[in-house]
Amino acid sequence: MKSREPITRNGHRRLLKELAHLRGNVRPEVLDDLCEARGYGIKIENQQYLAARERHVILQKKINDLEEKLARCEIVVGRKFLVKLVSFGTVITIENTESGEVCRFQMVGPWESDVTDGKLSVNSPVGSGLMGHREGDVVYVATPAGPRSYRVLSIEI
Repeated sequence: MKSREPITRNGHRRLLKELAHLRGNVRPEVLDDLCEARGYGIKIENQQYLAARERHVILQKKINDLEEKLARCEIVVGRKFLVKLVSFGTVITIENTESGEVCRFQMVGPWESDVTDGKLSVNSPVGSGLMGHREGDVVYVATPAGPRSYRVLSIEI
């Protein structure tokens, strides 16, 4: 069995909402298009049928992917720590020690990660490198773009 992945309540709700939308709204439209295209015959020349079938296959893969993610996720709620450590769910402010760039991230699971929205995956190279560190720590991380160093400025629980 595959390992469980952490997710926040909001991330879990978002995945459920997306799955319900795909099943309830998008799938019936795609199936209607597929049935209509079948009316013209299932032939190699029927481009409408081939396109509708391809849309159906892609949609089904998305639905299966969401169902697998939901089956593997584990909702993690806030925890109380005596010592502030970078961990799942915490909001951290870090500084790139080379460029001086300051960023603020919430540590989240891999399925809700979006760096542009301030959500950093605990499984990413930077996220996993920061896990378990305290305010003031300088962390060296091996990234695909090369080694980086970050200073943990603050941790909000």
